[in-house]
Amino acid sequence: MNHIIYFNCKKLSADISDAIAEYAKRLSSYCKINWYCKPAKDFQTLSSTLTVSAHTLWIPIQTGASVRTSEELAAQLNQIGIQGISTVCFFIGYDYDSRICDTDTQTPSPLSLSSMDISLELTGVVLFEQLYRSYRIIHQQPYHK
Repeated sequence: MNHIIYFNCKKLSADISDAIAEYAKRLSSYCKINWYCKPAKDFQTLSSTLTVSAHTLWIPIQTGASVRTSEELAAQLNQIGIQGISTVCFFIGYDYDSRICDTDTQTPSPLSLSSMDISLELTGVVLFEQLYRSYRIIHQQPYHK
């Protein structure tokens, strides 16, 4: 499976980039993962610049949305793969309004990684960590060494 993470910023700090790179290295044995900084005023503006595919799922990340446990996220990712979705795009820091966002791609309800308000950059690190944890769960491997 391919994962693409979009950040609504011009650049990530060096510490955050290092943390993300470490998780990306760990994830490389399970999936292909890329991340991009693409500033845009909202989700609709960004989505109009992206290529749409029937095999792509878009998941906006928002505070206060439905918080899933690691096990629930792992089950969702596993189900996505079974359904034939080859690419999952996550969007961090974009204003998302399902009433005005009309895309040709599948866009489920927004995902929240924490009930706390956390920065855009930290949200990215938490997302990478949760993806890594999910793949460990899917493959029935311990999370901690």
